[in-house]
Amino acid sequence: MTSLQELVDRGTFPLLGKRILLTTPRNYAAPLAEMLVSRGARPVWMPTNEIWPLDDYSELDRAISEADSYAWIAFTSENGIEAFIDRSTAAGLTTSKFRNTRLAAFRWDARLLEMHGFRVDLVPPESSTVGMAAEFNRRGAWSGKVLVPVPEVVGVPEPSVIPLFIQELTAIGLSPHRVPAYKTVASVENAHVERELLVSGAVDAVVVTSSAEIYSLLAFLGPDRAVLDRVAMAYMGKLILDTARACGLRLDIVQKEYTFRALVEAIEDYFRVKK
Repeated sequence: MTSLQELVDRGTFPLLGKRILLTTPRNYAAPLAEMLVSRGARPVWMPTNEIWPLDDYSELDRAISEADSYAWIAFTSENGIEAFIDRSTAAGLTTSKFRNTRLAAFRWDARLLEMHGFRVDLVPPESSTVGMAAEFNRRGAWSGKVLVPVPEVVGVPEPSVIPLFIQELTAIGLSPHRVPAYKTVASVENAHVERELLVSGAVDAVVVTSSAEIYSLLAFLGPDRAVLDRVAMAYMGKLILDTARACGLRLDIVQKEYTFRALVEAIEDYFRVKK
């Protein structure tokens, strides 16, 4: 009998039949999985972190109410933007409250701010914290307070991304104020089926979109972490790649641009060469 893979043009579905495990949180999983499915892949979702609201928003609420004292608000994630918008709305604040405060966000995240009527003043060419700090420096933004809404990391060590970003802003003369906006919680519950697929060798690639996911994944696998030596490992950005390197993981796939589309294209390129 002719198989489905023989009937379908692999040029149309470059990842046909590839089982790809995603460790990304719920809110990012759907668009990434959709892109993979459209290319013929069979995504397996095993989130190693969950995004939750804070127990106490007083620090973020206070910072938002004092927005006029900040020269900039620098957003490093869609989750931070959503928390900022939610708390601003809850306080009855309109975009006019922030007319004297400039906003910085990555290209994709900036659309969310613009949808809610905010003007985004800085969108770095490279969608990473390193790229954002470099763009501040290039524009000569060397003074003033910067509000940085960030995750409160629970259950694993805090990745180096935000601390390094704070250091970079400080180094060019800015005064960053990091404020928790949401929680990133290490959690792999009821993932026994997905774990067995990975351990048994039924997964072709693992896609990681944050350093925290790496820490949670390794803790979850425990003595079985060696299975990651037998699958292709794909990482969302250079800083996550540095975490993987420090943890002794394979360094197979990293995209050139910090977007899901570029990540999926890098996975395609990898398997195209491996054919």
